[in-house]
Amino acid sequence: MAQPLKVIVVGSDKEASPRDRNWGVTIAWSHPLLAKLLPEELYKRLPECQPDPGLDTKAAGFESVIIRDGQTGVTLAEPPFEGVRRLNIQKTRRIWSEGLNVKYGKTITDIELTTDGVTAHFHDGTSETGSVLVGSDGGGSWVRRWMLGEQATPRVLPYTFLNFPFRYTRERALKMDKMMHPVVDVAPHPKSMYVGIFVLDKPNLQKPETWVFYILATWAKQDSDYAEGKNMVDELRQRMDDWADPYKSAVEWIPEDTQAKAVQLRIWGPPETGWDNRNGRVTLSGDAAHSMTFHRGQGANNAICDSEKFVSAMIKVKNGEKTLHEAVDEYDADVISRGRTEVEVSKVQTDAFHDHAKFLESPVVKHGIKPMSEVKKENS
Repeated sequence: MAQPLKVIVVGSDKEASPRDRNWGVTIAWSHPLLAKLLPEELYKRLPECQPDPGLDTKAAGFESVIIRDGQTGVTLAEPPFEGVRRLNIQKTRRIWSEGLNVKYGKTITDIELTTDGVTAHFHDGTSETGSVLVGSDGGGSWVRRWMLGEQATPRVLPYTFLNFPFRYTRERALKMDKMMHPVVDVAPHPKSMYVGIFVLDKPNLQKPETWVFYILATWAKQDSDYAEGKNMVDELRQRMDDWADPYKSAVEWIPEDTQAKAVQLRIWGPPETGWDNRNGRVTLSGDAAHSMTFHRGQGANNAICDSEKFVSAMIKVKNGEKTLHEAVDEYDADVISRGRTEVEVSKVQTDAFHDHAKFLESPVVKHGIKPMSEVKKENS
């Protein structure tokens, strides 16, 4: 018999309104899953979620990402992927949440298991009761800590990480837009360093001075990078002396008043034993379930895969094909296995970006940006 279901999804936003913080993600193999998850009218609006809403990667001949040698500018790899695109998180959140009752300003403080469900308690004294709670609250997930205790602690990798946006002058924005790959343009350098340049937003296509670019950079961690008050944009500039374009100019042209701090690069993969979902009442998804580095572009694709797997599991419960416990067990088995693999392979890729001599043996060169499950099938 069909069961009534209410799913509580706990996100990572604690503010009273959507966050100002913004970033981009690469969507590749998860496109068919998005098509299943989103209403047709929303799926058709994917171009609106892009940094450049006018970019058609297929028509423009950019259904790929590019990896160049940071010292010479020579292309090392250009993994193709049909339909690959970048999504701007703020735009995506705004468009996909239309018509939904998303509640901001909620900090979860307790989870109460009941005989027939679960209740989430929040700092403002409110609560929500449902059939199953999904912790989608990011790499520092509170729900994960509640479930796993010390096992939920992320690993800190030995790399300094910078991630910051900026605008160029009109002339420089136009030049950089022509120099760089419009989807993903990244490079390793022999000095054990990685730089990626991206477009984050083009709010007015006719005014290049409004376009927002951003840089991701990583290198071997130094304690001095985390000194109080240190502007790491200045440190990055000093490290670009032996870089080729477009990366050299991308950094040199950053406005002088741009500020950024170093942040720690953290990862977390599920333990081999997984987690106890409390008879199907609590589980995890996205970065809460598998926090991986960005160097192989797999985080968003796996988060979307989680969503599709979870919705499919809940449909089985609704149709009476499985109990809630059975369906969540099945969902968890996939998320845990896939998450463990992708977190570790992404870490291997991160290490490879900082070991120039071995980079051509790295996963992204050998396998592109396909999920490892597909790679295993091809090799079996």
